[in-house]
Amino acid sequence: MIKFFRKIRFQLLGEGKTGKYLKYAIGEVILVVIGILIALSINTWNENRKNSTIEKNTLIDLKSDLESAMTQLDTKIEQNKFWRRLDSLLLDVIHFNKKISTDSLEKLILGHIFSPGFDPELGTLNEILSTGKMEIIKNRTLRKHISSWNKSMDELSEVDKKLEHLDLQVKEPLYSNQIPMKNSLSLYLSFFEGRSYQVPESNFKWDTEALLQNIEFENMLSNYVLYSSLQHLRLKNIKGNINEMITLINRETESD
Repeated sequence: MIKFFRKIRFQLLGEGKTGKYLKYAIGEVILVVIGILIALSINTWNENRKNSTIEKNTLIDLKSDLESAMTQLDTKIEQNKFWRRLDSLLLDVIHFNKKISTDSLEKLILGHIFSPGFDPELGTLNEILSTGKMEIIKNRTLRKHISSWNKSMDELSEVDKKLEHLDLQVKEPLYSNQIPMKNSLSLYLSFFEGRSYQVPESNFKWDTEALLQNIEFENMLSNYVLYSSLQHLRLKNIKGNINEMITLINRETESD
């Protein structure tokens, strides 16, 4: 088509028909511009379609990761509530000088030996943050949630580290000197293995009264209740963010 216009243009120029020559020259330029715009539109359409496909697949993978994280998170929240209750009950025993059997006291104390943290595997979310895939996600609210994820996890990690410090630097030395830890093996092996374990109890006895009158023990329990309460708030905040992200992902993927 361009060659055809060019042939006419040269013919008109040779015949001295300048006015018509200019019209055909302008027409040729307009035709080229239109061709370029059409090509750009097709490329843009193809690129948008490609990005939409990548976005949808990415969001589906992200939703799967978030649902897996939610399962772990729900378990963590329940553990947090259970252990906070145990520590609070022990504080009440100390504060009100309650009379409690050695067996019941032992179950209260050995029910909370360590405090595992929340560490979900979110490969897709990390990939979005590290590879620039954030640009293909059209929903601005969803992008905001993804961008703030690391901040929420850092805030939770601060509390988890406090609890880990209590586990390793306070509880472990204190319990090692005063409590027969062997008595907790049946409980924890059953939990980890998913089947009943019966480990013979220790032959060593422990002085429950001495432990209840130990200020280090009371301080430890107070710190556990404090940081566990803060941990609970941050876990609930993360759960709310995950729920919102899943809802937004459902809207985006179901609308296609």
